[in-house]
Amino acid sequence: MASVCLQVCVSCSDAAGGEPSAGRRLYEALVKACAGNPEISVAPVDCFAVCDRPVTLAFSAMEGERWSYLIGGADAARDIADILSAAKAVAASPHGVPAMAERPSFFRKGVIARMPPAP
Repeated sequence: MASVCLQVCVSCSDAAGGEPSAGRRLYEALVKACAGNPEISVAPVDCFAVCDRPVTLAFSAMEGERWSYLIGGADAARDIADILSAAKAVAASPHGVPAMAERPSFFRKGVIARMPPAP
């Protein structure tokens, strides 16, 4: 079982006429980057309703009582390595809250929300 799930809004768009959306491109790049890494799962989401901050993705720890993050402004061409680094930091944190030093720039600047564990 994965330690962290990356949920990517596949509706987030910057494309015109037949091109895959920016969200779809990020999702596909993350699926490829995580192939063979059982610690990180990647799932598509139809819409996070944060259309002014494409591409939006969520970092959710899969076990225990851990916080989750909703991050906007991710870019498939620029942020894949940082997204994977942040996912590993979320998974490694006992509460799902990575230390500030472990949060890449896009993560620190892109936080839309931090959600508490389910009660």
